[in-house]
Amino acid sequence: MIYIDLENNPPSQDWIDRADIVTQELVDAVDSVLRNQIIDANQPLWNELKNHLSSLNNDKCWYTESINSGAHCHVDHFRPKKEVIDENGVKTEGYWWLAFDWMNYRFSGPAANVRKRSYFHVNANRALNYADNLNLEDILFLDPIKFRDPEELAFDNEGIVRPKATNKTLRNYKRARYSIIRLNLNSPSLIDKRKDKYRNAVILLMRINKKLDLQSIVFDQAREIEIETDMRQLWLMCSKNSEFSASVKYCLKSSGFDWAKEIVEKAA
Repeated sequence: MIYIDLENNPPSQDWIDRADIVTQELVDAVDSVLRNQIIDANQPLWNELKNHLSSLNNDKCWYTESINSGAHCHVDHFRPKKEVIDENGVKTEGYWWLAFDWMNYRFSGPAANVRKRSYFHVNANRALNYADNLNLEDILFLDPIKFRDPEELAFDNEGIVRPKATNKTLRNYKRARYSIIRLNLNSPSLIDKRKDKYRNAVILLMRINKKLDLQSIVFDQAREIEIETDMRQLWLMCSKNSEFSASVKYCLKSSGFDWAKEIVEKAA
């Protein structure tokens, strides 16, 4: 998961205008049965934004950073549109008024979206009505459009993602753990791919650092070119266009090498 600047990348005004009309129909509907019928009838509207959302992260799932065939990816409603299931299994009416709100959409691969479904736990201040303030909600899910949320995840050389916080009583630990489970971030296929990326990064880190030590003793122009090539490879792996760049960045930042941290900064 990496930060996605959705707010500054809106869809066309034409799409927004059409979505607003449908939202008003939902507001005017007399009951949930009619609202669900309106939502189902207008599903093609949010699917129109699949390519737009995909382009904001180089076709990568916003939750897992994996690249999937566009046909298999989903426009996920971050806050579920029809029903909400909390961690106690209690079902309540969904955020129907956000069904056609583009700020509620996340581009998701199947591994994450199928597992997420209608789960959305709110610790406090659950918004139940159209006029309720969503910003007051204390939610468990980490959100890729929140600037600080992706930083709550950590990675290891086995490809496993875990909470960065180690104290299990902390709110940040609970949010990260909930997101890892509900978004299926440790599915076997994702673990294998992250493991490969992480280990390749470690190999490059060690190789570069050894050559930098040698350069400090005796400068060699050929070796300098090799260092430049390897550093550029790490920079590409950290790029937001690269699959699983978050795990590579975490690897570099936790290496203890200042030059590795500089690569992460350049890739930002």
